[in-house]
Amino acid sequence: MSTGLSFRARLEQQVPAPGTGQPLSGSPAHAMLMRTGPLAQPVTLAQRLAELGLGLRQAHSLLNRLAADEPVAITFPAVPDPAAVVSDLAALGLRVEWRCAPAHVDVKAIRERLDLTQAAFAARFGLELDSVRNWEQGRYTPDPVARILLKIIEQSPETVDRVVAA
Repeated sequence: MSTGLSFRARLEQQVPAPGTGQPLSGSPAHAMLMRTGPLAQPVTLAQRLAELGLGLRQAHSLLNRLAADEPVAITFPAVPDPAAVVSDLAALGLRVEWRCAPAHVDVKAIRERLDLTQAAFAARFGLELDSVRNWEQGRYTPDPVARILLKIIEQSPETVDRVVAA
């Protein structure tokens, strides 16, 4: 069933140009994409990626990397329904793992589990003592990067020890 059109021509024919049609809605989302089988429908996959706000060049590059069985980190500009994206991409041979910082981290519980004072906890992991105090007392919430670091400290404090050691 060859139409004589190139891959790019087929994509452009079936996908509206950016700025036309339905506007994208939803929030940006970070994900890892991994191939679970052969990419039997690359045009359909590229179209779905374009619907999620990726340009054709970016979708093409992503497909090449996936075809080489390389996991790909991507930020989708808009994902109105993450479950639908997982389902759609699974049907096309991809596994999606969403990446985001933990919503909440209990700094005091982590520190107490390690049997450290606030000062010792801050010193051991290269944190500001005032930040640790403010997080524990609820005056401030750790930003996303700090929440990721705190989760790593919770799960593998020795790894953070090795990294922050001078």
